[in-house]
Amino acid sequence: MALGDLLQYLYLKMVVTLLRMIITISGRHRRIKALAPHDPQKRKSIKIPSRDQGRYIAADIYYPSTASQEPLPVLVNWHGSGFIIPLFGSDALFCSRVAQEVGIAVLDADYRKGPETPFPGPLNDVEDVLLWIASQNQRFDSTRIGVSGFSAGGNLAIVAATMLRKKLAGIVDIPVVVSFYPLINLAAPPETKMVAEPVSPFPAWRLHLFNDCYAPNPSLRTDPAVSPYFADPDDFPGTVALVTCGGDVLRPETEELGEKLRRNNRGGRKIIEHVCEGVRHGFDNGVIVDGSLEYVRREELYTFATIVLKDVFKS
Repeated sequence: MALGDLLQYLYLKMVVTLLRMIITISGRHRRIKALAPHDPQKRKSIKIPSRDQGRYIAADIYYPSTASQEPLPVLVNWHGSGFIIPLFGSDALFCSRVAQEVGIAVLDADYRKGPETPFPGPLNDVEDVLLWIASQNQRFDSTRIGVSGFSAGGNLAIVAATMLRKKLAGIVDIPVVVSFYPLINLAAPPETKMVAEPVSPFPAWRLHLFNDCYAPNPSLRTDPAVSPYFADPDDFPGTVALVTCGGDVLRPETEELGEKLRRNNRGGRKIIEHVCEGVRHGFDNGVIVDGSLEYVRREELYTFATIVLKDVFKS
């Protein structure tokens, strides 16, 4: 490692460690996970073997109450993190709701974070999870795998549904992706990311931090495996659902992707977009007061996702 690269890594490590300490002390993600009902018959924690000898990927499987004996369709979900914050389990309420309301299994999977493990490490974890699902043909139907993700996890979900879906053709089939307020264009300067009415927007320095930790080599940031904004429209699955937040500075890049997919829709795929008006990035990932705007928008978001997934998996 060159001296300049080492110094950059040490700087990123110092800043990220401080942010992680603050979030750990707050205990926010533990409170979020506690919102989902914990029934040992409906949520099981597992460890998925990775490509690295002796290393495992943490995951939670959520089962519907009325699961059949046949292999179930499965939704694989990846949490938000900015590619740096360990928030595995923070989507527990979403995963539980989808399992019960759609009647499918939901596998909420962890992935490694930067700066310790930059690209392609997290994406390798995504691929390893998909391959493991394909090996579990008594539990899961590998021809009906949906993928979803929030923020950085939304980036990974789109890459899973494009590049990895193409790579693993014949092993897994991914007919649907649901991506919530994703960070999908790491090549765009953070200072240019803005909306007319921002709500608690990311400061540019934080977006730079996310970019530098995940893709420290700027030349990689136009690679569709890093920034799925640049993915070939023909590589997307039959159903693409994109959710944005009205006050989020990441909203325009996702809307631009949706427009590109509609403009180049040669395969007759279904492109569905939804805007959660008046709320910030990650608004649903917290303890929300009943009846508040965030509560209303969260219910709207989860309902949107369940409708999309029912339409795919019940057809």
